[in-house]
Amino acid sequence: MRLERFWICLALLTLLLTGSACTQAPQVDVVVGSAAPELERFAARELCEYLAKLYGIRAYPARHSSGAADAVFLIGSPQTNATVKRAVGEQSFPELSDQGIVLRRTELEGRPALILAGGSPKASLWAVYELVERWGVRYFTDRDVLPERRDAFQVPDLDVVMEPVFRIRGHPSVQDFAPSGESWGMADFRVLIDQLAKLKFNRLQISGYMYQPLLHWEHKGIKRDTASLWYDQRFPITPDMIGRELFEDAEEFWNPDLPLGGRYEEMMAAGERLVHNLLEYAHRRGMECDVDAPTNDFPPAFAPLLKGAERSFQLTVRPGFNTPVDDPVVFDLSSAILRATVNTYPEADHIRMGMPEEKQWLGEYERSWKLLDAKYGVGQVRSLPDLVEAAGNRKGSGRWPGELGVAQFKADLTSLYFYDRLLNDPKVLKDSLRPDIGIIFNEPAEELYPLLDRILPEGSEVGIHPENQPENFLPRAEVLGTLNTEKVPGHMHVTLDDDVVGLVPQLRPAVLHQVLQELRRHGWTGFIARERFPGDHDAVLAYLARAAWDEQANPKDVARDLVGTVCGEAAAEDLLSAFDLVESATLTLATSPESDAKIGPTRLLVIPFAFYVKGMMMKFWKPQEVPAYLATVQRDYREALEAARRARDKSEPRGRWYPEFWVGRLEFALGYANTVEALYRGAQAEEAGQREEALSHARNGLEFLRQATESYARVARNRTDLGSIAVLNEYGYRPLLKKTEELAQGTD
Repeated sequence: MRLERFWICLALLTLLLTGSACTQAPQVDVVVGSAAPELERFAARELCEYLAKLYGIRAYPARHSSGAADAVFLIGSPQTNATVKRAVGEQSFPELSDQGIVLRRTELEGRPALILAGGSPKASLWAVYELVERWGVRYFTDRDVLPERRDAFQVPDLDVVMEPVFRIRGHPSVQDFAPSGESWGMADFRVLIDQLAKLKFNRLQISGYMYQPLLHWEHKGIKRDTASLWYDQRFPITPDMIGRELFEDAEEFWNPDLPLGGRYEEMMAAGERLVHNLLEYAHRRGMECDVDAPTNDFPPAFAPLLKGAERSFQLTVRPGFNTPVDDPVVFDLSSAILRATVNTYPEADHIRMGMPEEKQWLGEYERSWKLLDAKYGVGQVRSLPDLVEAAGNRKGSGRWPGELGVAQFKADLTSLYFYDRLLNDPKVLKDSLRPDIGIIFNEPAEELYPLLDRILPEGSEVGIHPENQPENFLPRAEVLGTLNTEKVPGHMHVTLDDDVVGLVPQLRPAVLHQVLQELRRHGWTGFIARERFPGDHDAVLAYLARAAWDEQANPKDVARDLVGTVCGEAAAEDLLSAFDLVESATLTLATSPESDAKIGPTRLLVIPFAFYVKGMMMKFWKPQEVPAYLATVQRDYREALEAARRARDKSEPRGRWYPEFWVGRLEFALGYANTVEALYRGAQAEEAGQREEALSHARNGLEFLRQATESYARVARNRTDLGSIAVLNEYGYRPLLKKTEELAQGTD
């Protein structure tokens, strides 16, 4: 018996060894140029990693082919890789822009080879990521998803040349509020930037605000000496809070790269270091970087220098209604900020100079027009009365309707003249570290578009954000045609989620599809994905990434491919149905009268649905009828949740995490909406003197909110989600608990 077992074991061992030999992975060479740029060397390393993950092939970047490989991958162009030039031989090689990419099957010394090339090193990296995507890998914002079933390795038979439809494909980093990149450290940003590079995004936007510790500057003996996060709000982490386990041993929610409770100098040093690290890492992944120069915001320490200064909700001071547009003090302060930005971050590719969000600098608009007309002849394009009338009659406008639109135009016209003086003064940047730095003129009123090619310095760009909710812009999308895009490249901030709608999941892919079509039709250069919740937008970002290269890309098809690859085809339709219902709820909230954010000469903010500021929850405790929109939103969230649960049940095990994420987000959304209803009904009961009933509604709302926040915490994926949990506790659960306790005392 023992001898028999011996022979059986020997036979099995032999079969195992011979089987291993038969299935031995092929030998593959990955060849990069001997003097290749770092981005192409990185592209080669990335390809080797994916070969190992997908096919078990152990390959290493080399400068020459070994001569013994079964297949060869050639990274780079004929200009950067001599082996590519040799493989191309007498064949013609496509003429590429700096963003064009090539995937071409060829032969090298009788062996199959694939050229992965670009018109620049960053494009060669994109060529590698394009190949990996064609191998079935899907890129999410925090991970790769590899295909479960893979064909045997072979060199793909490809002859692909790709040029982008949109040359600017941007994404934000640092922003404002706790549920945003303002709370992210470099460990978080590295993951996101890596994934954006795989999606071929090529621009990182660093939207710093003057209240944040990102830029120190001085002027005439006065030094900036204050800095804070999220508008100087605080979010304590307490033992009894919902989701406490997410925050480790923290006592307060804070950016992990900044010193909690640190002195101004420590905060500033850490904040500037974070931005330098962002710039360096994004460049290593082939991205350009924009840095804000908040030239119209001054810290309170400088208020004594400004005549008629007005305080801003951003904890700064700004020129007032009648501040002269040629006030030398304002000019000197803005010059100091611009120089400080350039000298602090000379490695940035562009400086963004934006229009003030608060439109108080109005008194000098007519004088500004006369001075611009005398210099540039802007009156030949259109008259000032016509432009004022157009600003007051924008079709569909939700952000700047009527008189608010007129105020925006007048204030931005004033700022346009001021910036013209600033940028054309040779002394402002003459002795700076980057006198030639690119300038982006950001968020001008749309009536100014046809004037900009006459006014802006050569090489400038324009970034626009005409509406918080892009669906409100589509009725007047023809204004895109009024910018001379052949002379002034333009990009649009396209909203994926808006702070006004807030913490609930937001999707609007059908709207974004229409917006991209309009941008392409009018010759605009690209887009910036305006979002704070990357986990919600894996499918939308995948669509934007594909549509930036393929005019035929459709958001539904891209989402179906993504979900089907991750979860299996059986789960796809249900999860896509959930997405459609979230889009329906998003559009309901975005067009509800209660979700208007009105910004005028003095800021009036009507806090809408789940905006993450003080009062976000208790603003609904008011004795009035439950708004009609709420029932629609509740129905959409309920049906979306049911669809997401079906998708989870049908999902293949390896991909179940993704519909499970959406189950958690939708349980939160529905629970939040149910809380809102409970608060309205509680306030009605309290107003009617029915305190027991008011207490019952308050307790119901508290339980809805507790369960909703627990569901969100269960599926949190990034620092934005953690910031949301902290905000929900501080601005939602704790105030509602206090109200419930007050009502309970009154009913004892």
